[in-house]
Amino acid sequence: MRLPIETIGHKIRMIRKERGFTLEIMANKTGLSKGLLSQVERGISQPSLDSLWKITKALESPIIHFFEDIDQKQVHVARQHKRRQLVFPESTGTYSLLSMGGSAKLGMLEVRLKPGEMAVDKFVQTEGEECFTVITGSVVARFNDEEHVLEAGDSISFDSAKNHSVENCGETEAVLIWSVTPPQF
Repeated sequence: MRLPIETIGHKIRMIRKERGFTLEIMANKTGLSKGLLSQVERGISQPSLDSLWKITKALESPIIHFFEDIDQKQVHVARQHKRRQLVFPESTGTYSLLSMGGSAKLGMLEVRLKPGEMAVDKFVQTEGEECFTVITGSVVARFNDEEHVLEAGDSISFDSAKNHSVENCGETEAVLIWSVTPPQF
């Protein structure tokens, strides 16, 4: 993820001018070149953390100040060929992370189950919801003594606290898009 360097560069220039510092003074204080400092201020160059630290020290301004007004909305693109693969104990199949994971509020997976393969949730969370849609193939979703056969185009949602498993009961690969909130991975 690239930093919103234009915003940071604008703040650096503004504070530098408030302090009455020229680019030459900043270059002497930081040990960085005037050219690099100019590029950072114009948003052309993204400074390393070390360079940003030197700039903030020279300006006597806390580093956090440069990030305070930045919009925290993030966009996460998961390219098909770069998706993270996950492994779940006692489950078979292929699990590709579609969402950003980590501190996200929603987790999404592409689940691919060959005939006879099964997704088993042994790590039941106490709160949350799950939902999946069958894109291709057919599966049986089991919840203790309850079973639901789902075909392509069908979806099911349920409380994450329910023990559940999903088995490919068909003769072709089943592909599911599965969402979990909050994510468990």
